[in-house]
Amino acid sequence: MFETTNYLFKTHKTSVIIAWILRIFLIFFGIYEIIFGFSVFGMMIIIAVFLILLPAILTRQHIFIPLELEILFLMIVLFEYVIADSLGFYAKFDYYDKFQHTMIPAITSFMGMLLVYIGYRLGKFKASYAMAWIIIVLMTIGLGGILEVVEYSYDHFIGPATNFYISRGALTQGSPILDPFTDTMTDLMVDIVGAIIGATFGVWLLIRHGKKGDKSLLDDEIELMSSYKKNNEK
Repeated sequence: MFETTNYLFKTHKTSVIIAWILRIFLIFFGIYEIIFGFSVFGMMIIIAVFLILLPAILTRQHIFIPLELEILFLMIVLFEYVIADSLGFYAKFDYYDKFQHTMIPAITSFMGMLLVYIGYRLGKFKASYAMAWIIIVLMTIGLGGILEVVEYSYDHFIGPATNFYISRGALTQGSPILDPFTDTMTDLMVDIVGAIIGATFGVWLLIRHGKKGDKSLLDDEIELMSSYKKNNEK
């Protein structure tokens, strides 16, 4: 199982170390939160780490989530469930919610562009970078809209019906400085800003990578998984 990690560690040591630090920290923090804090957040953290590692566990690391995508996903978990929820930054800082609604769509759309690159490399995606940019931005904005619908449904239907509020008894929409409607509209606007930033940075990085012609960590990971697939087909 550790052959792939050992190979990547030799060639891309920094990324492997960052991934392991995030995994270990989140697992221990999740366990701590389950025992001493708000157990729902702790369980969400543990489940998120388990799911991102599941393909590698099931295939003895022959098929795995690329480290770039894993690190970005675990960063979302860190900022959302650790900093925002468990440490209460949503309540402590009035505008932290807007920071989250900018940063997470930016990370999400950037992850989308990395998936587009994987699709190019595997011959599964043929659209131009411009078209990919439009698709990723619109999908990220759509995910933000779905989240707002979920929050509204939770506040008005699920929460009252179960008498259980995941946000420590508070409503998920609205803030100390904004009413629910204004808060939701502002969230959607900064979602758009974040999606555009992430997708634009992703396109710029991929174009730059194409011009330089250097082999990246993602290229090595794609080749490792492709070689495993070819060997299995023989």
